Amino acid sequence: MKKILLISNKVHHYRSRIYNSFSEKFRSLGFEFHVASNSFQEVDFETTFVKHTLEFGVQRYVKKIDALKPDVVINFLHLKDKIFLPIILYCRVQKIPSIYWGHGLNLHEKKNVFKNQLFKLIHNLSSAIILYTPNETKYIAPKNQAKTFIAYNTLNFSPVAQQKVRDKYAVKSQYNIKEDFVVLYISRILPYKGLDILMNIIPGLQGVGLVIVGPGISKEQQAQVEASENIYYLGEKYNAEADEIFNMGDVFSTPGHIGLALNQSFFWGKPVLLLDKNHAPEIFYMKNGKTGFVCNNEQELREKLLLLQKDRNLLAQMSSEAKKVAETQMSIDKMFNGFQQAIEFCTSTK
Repeated sequence: MKKILLISNKVHHYRSRIYNSFSEKFRSLGFEFHVASNSFQEVDFETTFVKHTLEFGVQRYVKKIDALKPDVVINFLHLKDKIFLPIILYCRVQKIPSIYWGHGLNLHEKKNVFKNQLFKLIHNLSSAIILYTPNETKYIAPKNQAKTFIAYNTLNFSPVAQQKVRDKYAVKSQYNIKEDFVVLYISRILPYKGLDILMNIIPGLQGVGLVIVGPGISKEQQAQVEASENIYYLGEKYNAEADEIFNMGDVFSTPGHIGLALNQSFFWGKPVLLLDKNHAPEIFYMKNGKTGFVCNNEQELREKLLLLQKDRNLLAQMSSEAKKVAETQMSIDKMFNGFQQAIEFCTSTK
C-alpha cells in the first residue's frame, strides 16, 4: 500500500480525531496514513493512523523517511521547528513530493520581512500548498497559486452524538452554576485571547455567568474567580466533558482571538461574540450580525451580551444560523477534499 507521512509539531487531542478520519479516507484511496511528531497529547480513544513519536532532529526524520519510503510528505510545522526546511530540501533531492500545510505565513508577524522570505522559499520548494481558508491565498505568490489548495480547517465531529449529551440543567447543577444566561470561554488561557475582558464585564451583569475551561489560568485570575459569585473556572476539559459544557452554554467568547473554538461553538449552536482583532483563519466562517457579533470595543461587547440575554428570539435565530454554517461549511469531508486534491496534484505531476 502507498504511504502518506504527515510531519507535525505537537499533535493536540483534536488533531488526533481529525487524523483518525483522514486515516479512513486515505485508506479508501489506497494510502496508509502515518503521523510523525515530537509529541502527541494523550487521548481517551483509539488512534487508527500509524503514530511515530520522534524528537525533532534532521537525521532522525531523514532516517524515518528513508525507512517508510512515503509517496507524499505533508509538513505541518512552524519556522522555529528546525527540521522544517531541511526536510523539504531532502524530499526535493529524493524526488518525494512534499506539501506545505499552514497559513501561508506567520499571521502574528505579517510584516516580518525575513520570515516572509523564508515562507516564500518554502512555498517555492514545496510540491503543493494547503491553506486553511481562501483568505490566505493572498499570501501566496501568483506563480504558486496553481499548486495551492484549500482544506477548510475544521474539527472531526463525527464521533459526537449530540442527542446523548447530558441535559444542560444537569450539567449546571453539577458545577453549581445558577445563572440563566451562560457565557463560555473554552480555550487555552493566553493574554491575547482576552479572558480578562470578560472577567471585567461579567461580574456586573445580573443573571449572567461566565464559565471558563482551559489550561493556563493565572493566580490573579484564579483569585478573581474565587471572589466572584458568577465566574466559574472548571479546569481543563476535553471530549465528552467539553461537549456537555458547550451544550450547557448560551454564547461563546474569546474576545481577543478565536480559532477552531469558533467551529466547535457553531456545531453546538452557540453564537460567538468577539472584538475586531487579528483572529485565526477560522474567522472566515463568522457572519457578523447573523452568527454572533464582531464588536468594536468592550462597551459594545457588553451591550451585545445583554442584548442576547434579553432577546431570546434573536439568540435562537443566531443559534440556528450557527448550526447551519457548521453543517454546510465545516464538514470533515470538505476539509479532506483539499488534501485529496493536493495529493492527486502531487502524485499526477511526480
